[in-house]
Amino acid sequence: MALAAEHVLVTGGTGYIGSHTVLQLVNAGASVTIVDNLVNSSPKVLPRLKELAGEELGQKIAFVKADLLDKQGLEDTVFKPAKEAGRSFTSCIHFAGLKAVGESVQRHLLYYHNNITGTLYLLELMKKYGCSKLVFSSSATVYGTAPSPLSEDGSTAGQGITNPYGQTKYMIECILRDFQKANPTLGVVVL
Repeated sequence: MALAAEHVLVTGGTGYIGSHTVLQLVNAGASVTIVDNLVNSSPKVLPRLKELAGEELGQKIAFVKADLLDKQGLEDTVFKPAKEAGRSFTSCIHFAGLKAVGESVQRHLLYYHNNITGTLYLLELMKKYGCSKLVFSSSATVYGTAPSPLSEDGSTAGQGITNPYGQTKYMIECILRDFQKANPTLGVVVL
């Protein structure tokens, strides 16, 4: 699939899954801007990504150190500059978030604030700047205590989720359903 006209925003793009996704995107022809606060990753990923992509494709990878909780900073350093350069984002893949199940039990308010508020700010800016496609990296924790094997048809009704991390993923899925209903031109995919 050729993505030559695509400019993709990848939040959490220096993490394990995010960095692999960035590489696949540039190999398919997209330009990518990574936004990451580097809390769960390392800046050492960036030179390696560019090396793996090769000199030409490596130039299609941009990085902005930013936190999704800083809405004004995110707008000023990511969304406005892209628009001003005539390269507004065509889509966003949202991997950013705190992700340790055990830690989420101990620091539940931090997880709720970071994961949910960061997503809300991202959605507001996507709407404001006309980014109309979103892929959200959720988690199998949204299936709660459903029996294995899990399937796409399984219930994710918020039943049996055992930790705040899973709750944040479930709540974000609910927010995305409502956001998409209110903004029918927005395409949303939940992984």
